[in-house]
Amino acid sequence: MVTSTAPGQDPGPDPGPAQDRGPGHWTVWRGRLGRWTNRATTTGATAVVLGLVALLIPSIGTTVARFGLGVVLGVAGARDLRTTFRRGSDRRVWSRLLLGLRGLGSLAMAAVLLIGADWVALSLIFLLGLYLLFRGMVQLVSAALLRTNRGPRFVAALMSLGLGALAVLSPRALAGGLVFIGGMLAVIIGALMLLYGARAARTDTPDFDRSLTTVVEIVLAWVRDADLGPERREEISEQLYMEPPGRAGKIVAFWVMLGLSVAIATLAVLQDSTAVVIGAMLVAPLMTPILGLAGALVNGWSGRGARSLLLVVAGALAAVVIAVALSSWLPSVIAFDSNSQITSRVSPNLLDLLIAVAAGAAGAYATVATRVSSSIAGVAIAVALVPPLSVVGICLTSGHPSAAAGAALLFVTNFVAIVLSAVLVFLLTGFVEPDALLDRGRRLRRTLLPFVALALIVTVPLLFTSEGLLVANDRQVAADAAVAEWLADTEVIATSVSVDGRQVEVHASGPGVLPDVADLRAALAPELGAQVEVRVVFTPAQVVEVGP
Repeated sequence: MVTSTAPGQDPGPDPGPAQDRGPGHWTVWRGRLGRWTNRATTTGATAVVLGLVALLIPSIGTTVARFGLGVVLGVAGARDLRTTFRRGSDRRVWSRLLLGLRGLGSLAMAAVLLIGADWVALSLIFLLGLYLLFRGMVQLVSAALLRTNRGPRFVAALMSLGLGALAVLSPRALAGGLVFIGGMLAVIIGALMLLYGARAARTDTPDFDRSLTTVVEIVLAWVRDADLGPERREEISEQLYMEPPGRAGKIVAFWVMLGLSVAIATLAVLQDSTAVVIGAMLVAPLMTPILGLAGALVNGWSGRGARSLLLVVAGALAAVVIAVALSSWLPSVIAFDSNSQITSRVSPNLLDLLIAVAAGAAGAYATVATRVSSSIAGVAIAVALVPPLSVVGICLTSGHPSAAAGAALLFVTNFVAIVLSAVLVFLLTGFVEPDALLDRGRRLRRTLLPFVALALIVTVPLLFTSEGLLVANDRQVAADAAVAEWLADTEVIATSVSVDGRQVEVHASGPGVLPDVADLRAALAPELGAQVEVRVVFTPAQVVEVGP
C-alpha cells in the first residue's frame, strides 16, 4: 500500500538507519576514496615505488629499466601507428609515412627490449654511443665552419660526445647511472605529485586547482606555491652576491678568507694533517659564489651569474698560485707518495661526483631554509673546494703534472655537481621567481646545457677510475674467498691478503701444516687469470702446554 503526503503535512517518523544510512555511508566513503585516488596520487605513488625499486635493488635495476623503456617505446609506437592509419587525418602522405616508419621502429625496439636479455639492451646502448660520437663530431665540424649560432652547436656537440663516450666505453656503467638518476627523479617527482594529490583530496581547500594532471603542470604549480616572495629572495641575494651596500667590504673579506684558507690547506696537506684540512674547509669562501651562480642561472640574472662565475675562476686560479708559492718555499714534511691528503685527491671517481651532488643540494637548501642554516659548515666539510686547489699547486711544484690534473678534475667535478644540484633545489624551494621561470624557460635551458655538457665530459675520466676501483674490489673479494676456502680445513689463519695486478700475497700464521700453495694458485686462476703469481708468507706457531 502506498501512502501520499500532502504539501505541508508531517511525513511521519524517520524510516530508520536500517533503510538508508548504510548506503549513505558507503557513498561517502566511496567519494572520499575517489578523491584520494586521483590521477596525481596514483601516478605519484607508482613513480615512487618504481624509483625505490630501482634504487634499493640495483641488481634488477637494469632489467626494470629495460622493461620500462620497452613499454614506453611500445606505447609510443602503437600511438604512431594509430595516428598513421586513422581516417580523416589532415597529415600529408609523406608525413604519415614517416610517422608509420617511426612507429614500426619503436615497436621493433620495444620487442627487442622486452624479449631479449640484458646484454641486448647493453648492445643497443653501445650502438647508440657510436651514433652519438659520429653525430657529435659532425656537429663540431659544422659549428667550426658556420659563422652563426656557434655556441648552441658546440654545446650540443659536447653533450653528444660525452654521452657517446660513456655509452661506448662502459655501457653497463651508463645504464646503471641512468637507472640511478631515473630512480632519484622518479622518487622526487612522485613525492611532489603525491603531495599535490593529497592537497587536492582535502575538502577544506575549495580554491585549490584540481584540474592539473601532468607532471609539468604539477611541478610548475609546486614552484608557484613555494615562492619565497621578493623580500626573502632579496635577503638571500644579499648573502650570495657582493653588491651594495658594503660591496667593498664583502670583496675584501672574500679574498682575505680565501688566502687564509688556501694557506691553511696547503700547510695541512704538506703535514698530512686531516684535522687542519677540515679547518681550511670551514673558512673557505668559494661555496658562496658557486651557489650564487646557481641562483643566478635559475632566476635569469645574467649579470650576477657572470660575476659569480668570474669570481669562482679568479679564486681558483689565485688559490693555485698561493699554493705554488707556499709549497716552493716550504719543504714537505712527508713524502709525496705516502701523503694521504695528496693521494686521496689525485684520483677522483664517481663517488666524489655523488658526494658533491648531495653537498650542493644541502648547501642550497641550507641557504634557503633559515632553520637549517647552521648546517652550512657541515656542507663545507662534506665537499672539498680549496684542498684540491692546494694539491694542484703542490703537485705542480713537485713535478707531478698528472697528479695535478687529477686534483684539478676533482675541483671541476665538485663545481659542476654543486651548480646542477643547487639549481634543482632552488627551483623546488621557491628561490626562483615563478613568472621569470615561465617567461625565460628556454633561456634557462640554454644556460644550463653547458653545465650539463661539462658534467658529461667530466664523467668520462671519472668512469675509468671508478671501473678500476670496482675491478680491484672484485679481484680482492675473489682472492679473499679463495684463501678462506684454501685454509678451511686447517688451523692456519690468513692475517692479510693483498692483490696487486696479477700478484697475490698472503700472510698466514698458526699451528699445523700449510696446504699446498699450488692448490691456491689453481683456485685463483679462474678469477685472476692463468698468469697469476702467488706468494705466501707463513709464520708457524708453537703451542706449549704445562699442567699437572
